Formats: sequence, C-alpha cells, structure tokens
Amino acid sequence: MTITTQVSLKDLIEQKIIQETDGTRKLTIHGLTKNYKVYRIPTKYLHYNIKNGRIISSINRYESEEKPLDLSDKEIYNNILQQYIIDSNSAALQATKANIKLFGQRLPGVVLNDGRVIDGNRRFTCVRLINAEDGTNIYFEAVILDQAEGLTDTDIKRLELNLQHAEERPVDYDPIDNLVEVYTVIVQDKLFSVKDYAHDTNKTKPEVEKMVKKATLMVEFLEFINAEGKYYVARDLNLDGPLQEIMGILNKEDSSDEAEYLRVKNALFAALAIPYRGDTTRYIRDIGKNILRADTREEFLDEYEDIVEDVYETFQEKENVSKEIIRQVNADLESKKKSESIIEDKIAKTIITNIQGQPIESLKRAITALESIDTDQISRLDAASKQEFKSLIGNVNSTMQLFSGKLGI
Repeated sequence: MTITTQVSLKDLIEQKIIQETDGTRKLTIHGLTKNYKVYRIPTKYLHYNIKNGRIISSINRYESEEKPLDLSDKEIYNNILQQYIIDSNSAALQATKANIKLFGQRLPGVVLNDGRVIDGNRRFTCVRLINAEDGTNIYFEAVILDQAEGLTDTDIKRLELNLQHAEERPVDYDPIDNLVEVYTVIVQDKLFSVKDYAHDTNKTKPEVEKMVKKATLMVEFLEFINAEGKYYVARDLNLDGPLQEIMGILNKEDSSDEAEYLRVKNALFAALAIPYRGDTTRYIRDIGKNILRADTREEFLDEYEDIVEDVYETFQEKENVSKEIIRQVNADLESKKKSESIIEDKIAKTIITNIQGQPIESLKRAITALESIDTDQISRLDAASKQEFKSLIGNVNSTMQLFSGKLGI
C-alpha cells in the first residue's frame, strides 16, 4: 500500500487557492482543546484516507484481488474509495447530500496538510457528487492540520477515533470493519493500548477487551481457512454473530489447558467453516450448549478430530480463498455430511437426556419444597387452614400413587 503526494495545502493558502472562512471547529489534540480555523478547499486537492475504519474491509478486498492503491492517479484512487463510502451506507449519504444541497456544509471536516481527509469522508463524498452531478464547484470546508507540527500516526488515529466514536452522533460501522480496526491499531500496529483505545472511543475497558478477543478469533479463523489477512471474507460471511458465540463458549474453557482449549477452538472453527444451517449464530450456540456443555462433549471431540483435520487441510490446499471458494468446499467436501451427522446426533442425545431427566429434576425440586415447610407451624394452623392443608396432602398422596403405578411399584 503506497501513497505518494506532493500537495501542501498550506502553500495553497499562501497562493490564495484555499480561502480562510470565519468559522472554527473545536478539536482536542495532545490533550489540549481549542478552536481551529476552517478553510474552503477545492476538492481536487484532497484524497480519501486509506485507513478509514468504515471501509477498511472493502479496501482490503480491492488490494487482495487487484493491486495496492496509491495516489499516482488521484482521480482513480478517489473514485474507488468514493464508491466504498457510498456503499457503506447509501441511505445516510443521500440524506447528507440533500442537506448540503439545501443548507451547505454545516459541519467542517478535518484534513491533513497533504490533502488526506481524516474526518468528514461522507461530507467530502457528497460535495464531490454534487459537483459532478450539477456541474458546480462547491468547496469542502475543513480544518487543516500539519503533520510537520508534531502530529504522529497515533495522534492522527486518536483524533479520528475521537471524532468518529466519542462524539454523540451515529456511527455506522460494519461490525467486522470495527473488529478489523481494533485488531489493526491495538494488536498489529500497537498504536494504542486497550485502556487508551477505550478512552478515545468512549467505551469501557472490558468492552474493548472483548472486541480485541473477538477480533483475534476472527484473525485466527481466517488463518484456519487459509484466508489470512482477507478481512473482507469475514465480512462476506457475516461472522460477527458466530464469533460472539465462539468467544462465549471459549470463555468457559480452561485456557491454561492449552491442548484442550485448542482442541475445542479448532472444532468450532471447522464447524463454522462447513455449517449446514442458515443461522450460523444459533448453530454455533447449539454446539456450545448441547454438546460442549453436555455429557456428549468428549464423544463429540473424539469423533470430530478427523473432520477438523480434513476441513483444515482442504482449505490449506486452496488458493485465493473467498466466499465462492468456501461455498465450493462446502458443496464438495465429503466429510461435511459426516459433520452434520455427528453434530445432530450429539445434540439429539442431549435433548433426549434432558427430557428424560425432567421428571427426576421436577420431583427433586418438589421434595426440596416439601422439606422447607416448618412442621411447627403446621400445628399452629387455624381450623380452616388445617382442612386446606389436609386436602393438599391428599392431592400429594394421589399424585404419588399415580407415580408408583407408572413405575409398577
């Protein structure tokens, strides 16, 4: 991924190409909050942020299937990313565009001196679209920040996170894009600690820890199916719900027993890779509840080992794993039917066992309730209450005789 650009917006200010407005926008940088001047900038000098969290998986798909994006042709670069912005939430974009047409751009964006838009990508898109559709030359209004003035990559990302997450306005991130961003800035690039990310996105530390854990599971699952780094595959498969279930199941496992923990995780990954139900979230939940938390657990894990190995090896032999390749594997893999048979058999056994055990559990609860009665209070009951109590004892005796009859005793 290469970006090269020689533009300096500050130079364009000196040349009167970029005009200062009378507006300001309050930003917090390096812990200091102050008002920054807003400028009117011709859109041709600006470009989208390739690290924009809202479209990170779409960019990931393009660079995996095509070639790395760069600014050698800014118009092509901007057009590609513009379409991703439109696709991310077309309804919201149309509403914003209509509003800008009627009232102008009310909320300024934030751009860097090299022309990169770090806040206001949707508004920037709307201005570009209006200019293209109406033949106008509307400027994009934004604060201009200079990286040469001590702004690090972490500072820039922190500002972006604060503006997109912490302000009280809707954030329409796809859940997978959000996980990718969390994994990238916390685990991969180490720009933020969990504590710092929580602070800058107005989340709690436990919330972010869960996101990191789920994001890590996503990365590990992609590696399991030989789609390492292809985050768009996770988005295509709508993996947020299933990953949430897998995380919940693994949270109940003993992580200190690494071999057993890995055994369970790989079984879940294999089942997720070749599901036979449309609702994969419920499917994974059923495996956790009715197999891994039931008496059939060891039997299942033993029988499923060959399937886990087959699924893993099959995907490792595939090149350029995509949603289509996954569908092909699901259609051709012989062990898929065996997987379905094992899972359904173990779930059925658990359900039958639970049904069979219900009378015993109900009787145990009834005995516990009877034993909780204070016998001293019985003798102190008034006449009417004693009569009612005797009637209830008769009902209990009749019920017990019925049970004895069913048991042949």
